[in-house]
Amino acid sequence: MRRTRTPPPAVQEQLIAALLPDVHTEPPPHSPAPLPTLPAPALPTPTLPTSTDVDGLLVGMARIDRSGRLHERRLLHALGWTPGQRLALDVDHGLIVVQPSSTGSHALDSRGALPLPAAARRMSGIGSGPPVVLAASVPEQSLVIQPAALVARLLAAHYANLLGGHDDR
Repeated sequence: MRRTRTPPPAVQEQLIAALLPDVHTEPPPHSPAPLPTLPAPALPTPTLPTSTDVDGLLVGMARIDRSGRLHERRLLHALGWTPGQRLALDVDHGLIVVQPSSTGSHALDSRGALPLPAAARRMSGIGSGPPVVLAASVPEQSLVIQPAALVARLLAAHYANLLGGHDDR
C-alpha cells in the first residue's frame, strides 16, 4: 500500500497584517497632549508695613555671579523657599518674576542659590557684576528681579518730577 501525501490546505496567514499597518486606510488624527495650566505671574503689590503688618514688600540687593546664580538668602528665606524648591520664571516688561510652582522648570540649587537662565538675564538687561534690586512679596509668594540701573533711572525721574525739574534722560 502506498501512501500518497496530500498537500496541506492553503492557510492564509495574518502575521504580516499584525506587523505592518494597513497603508490603505487613513491614520487617526493626532491630538496634542494637554498641557498643565500655569498661574499667570503677577507683580507684587506694594504695601507699606504697619505695626501689625510686617509681611509687606521686602527689598534687597545682590549681584549675579559668573554662573548666573543669585545668592540672596534673606529674601529667599523670608519667602520660605528652600533648596530644591520648584519655581516658575517669567520675564515681564523687562523684569524677571519668580514664583513657586510644582511644575516649574527651575529650582533653587543645593546651596539655596537661584540660577537665572541666560535668556532671561539678556531679556531684562541683567549681567554678572552690576547689582540687581530684588522685591519680594511674602503674601503673594513672588520675587521680582530688576537691574539696579533701571531702579536708579526710575528714582531719578521720580525725584526730578517731585522737585519740579526736568529729567532729559
